[in-house]
Amino acid sequence: MRAPRRASICAAPLSASVRRQRETSVFWRKRKPETEVHVQPTVRFVGEQDGEPERLLKKALVAELRVLPEVKRAYLARVEYPDGIHVALCLAAPEDPSLVARIGLLFSEIFGRPEHLDILFLRPAQETELQRVCAPFHHES
Repeated sequence: MRAPRRASICAAPLSASVRRQRETSVFWRKRKPETEVHVQPTVRFVGEQDGEPERLLKKALVAELRVLPEVKRAYLARVEYPDGIHVALCLAAPEDPSLVARIGLLFSEIFGRPEHLDILFLRPAQETELQRVCAPFHHES
């Protein structure tokens, strides 16, 4: 296993150097008031994150994502990075900072300021791996 690499930058379009890191996973961590972009060398999908609060979030997200045709599928999953297990909203969609901002606002309205949500834009191979342990809660209409 390679040593963890983690980069944190302000919410902005990803730099060319980050985009070139095809072997790594890039995720957005939405915290109020700012968004952080992280690069992880490995991501392992552990399973679906489900419970009463998560079902409330999924319901709110479905209403938001329904009007966004670029989001093909959405999953709420437990993911493991080198630093531990986290909850991530995993999207089969192109990377979009404005979408991250919209989701972050919705998330903070439900869970409050101190919480955060990882948002991972999936590559096709990652989605295939994720589908082995988690079903999507949103499908493109």
